[in-house]
Amino acid sequence: MPGKPISPEDQRAFNARLIALLEQLNIPYAIGGSVAAMVYGEPRLTVDIDVMLHAQPEDLARLVDEISRWQIYISPLEAILEIDIPHERPFNAIDGTIGTKADFFVVKTSGLDASAMARRRRLRADRQTASEAWFLAPEDVILYKLSYYRQGGEVSQKHPVDIAKMLAVVGDALDLPYIERWAAEIGVGDLWQALWDEFQKT
Repeated sequence: MPGKPISPEDQRAFNARLIALLEQLNIPYAIGGSVAAMVYGEPRLTVDIDVMLHAQPEDLARLVDEISRWQIYISPLEAILEIDIPHERPFNAIDGTIGTKADFFVVKTSGLDASAMARRRRLRADRQTASEAWFLAPEDVILYKLSYYRQGGEVSQKHPVDIAKMLAVVGDALDLPYIERWAAEIGVGDLWQALWDEFQKT
């Protein structure tokens, strides 16, 4: 029904099914976004999952084919290859009946994408089932959130809030030189410094 809140249980089951499929297809992936931020910060409800993929066209074809069998929406392969990837946009899988959603980002083989995929971590994905999945390292979650915040015109406070919650939990264990180097590289050094300075005051 339109406007009906998404059930956390439905999203959790949807996420688990996607992770199982990616591992079955042997497609390298890493969970990022708010789901990863919760792993390193403060648990909260999130309405979708962001997944980075290291995938060739044939991998994407298999992924689209398998998810299509679930009888939910997934971006057509042609659109993924000809529009989404060239414009560095995510493609989506959405269950319109219950509202669960995944955004898939096909990573580049250089720059921050390559570094982030090389540093991914195997962690517990679901506290109830103790299942595991691959996640971006906390430093890379922070860097991507800073980048999305800047790209979005620095309007939505979602990303700074997520980062602040992560800093409160894992701030003292972060690889600061790594963050500083890549923040400067992707043009968010000032944003990172402001958030780090604020964390230091607490």
